[in-house]
Amino acid sequence: MTDRSGTVAAPAPDGGAGPRRGPARLDIEELVVAFGGLKAVNGVSLTVEAGAIVGLIGANGSGKSTLLDAVSGIVPLASGRLRLDHEDVADYVPHERARLGVVRSFQDCRRYPELTVEDTLLLCEDARRRVDVLSTTLQLPWARRAEKAKRRSIERVIVSFGLERFRTHITGHLSTGTRRIVDLASIVLAHPRLLLLDEPTAGIAQREAEAFIPLLRRLHEVTDSTILLVEHDVPLVFELCSTVVVMQAGEVVATGTPDVVKRDPRALAAYLGGE
Repeated sequence: MTDRSGTVAAPAPDGGAGPRRGPARLDIEELVVAFGGLKAVNGVSLTVEAGAIVGLIGANGSGKSTLLDAVSGIVPLASGRLRLDHEDVADYVPHERARLGVVRSFQDCRRYPELTVEDTLLLCEDARRRVDVLSTTLQLPWARRAEKAKRRSIERVIVSFGLERFRTHITGHLSTGTRRIVDLASIVLAHPRLLLLDEPTAGIAQREAEAFIPLLRRLHEVTDSTILLVEHDVPLVFELCSTVVVMQAGEVVATGTPDVVKRDPRALAAYLGGE
């Protein structure tokens, strides 16, 4: 299931988190995404180790979000290989990748703006679990147990992300920063193994953006996932990520630890500037 206002996710076959657990390894080899004659991603090769947080930076139009779209299956590959834990997933559709634990967030955080925070998270959890309407209506024992488990999951996420005071607030009435925290909370419910985060601090004040570093670390810890992060806040990326990748015109021009990338003349010329 693809939701442009939230994450890419799908119910697991057993109604739970699926058979695979733990962070996933991602290998991208010579990946090309083309729109007509334009190569938005041009021969990108990249390895994201299991459990790592890797940051993608670059100017607008450099291909960062398109790369996330390709990994999640939203856009097709023109060529190249895409492997998750050494399994070739290039031909998998989004919901097949989601069953393997690939979860994609988006820049806009307009998930169910007419619902309360609690109801939003309940709906996200319902989307992940199989729901038997008749059993739920009749309040059969297994349905009651499933409902209790669902509400326990919601409660843990609300507490983990400090959303207790907002649980009855309408999501659309919250600040952009708080809505993004609700998005992060909903991601936990999807049980990601590979989390593709697209500019989680876009549109929020710098003071709120600084608070996202511990929040994203908490997300990484709670989900036990691998994170591929697109973000324009370079200080956040350098503090949070073990590896930084710089893109320009659809290609990788520099990669390495934050200290290495800071000194890389290609990265300086492409995005970081003279400083």
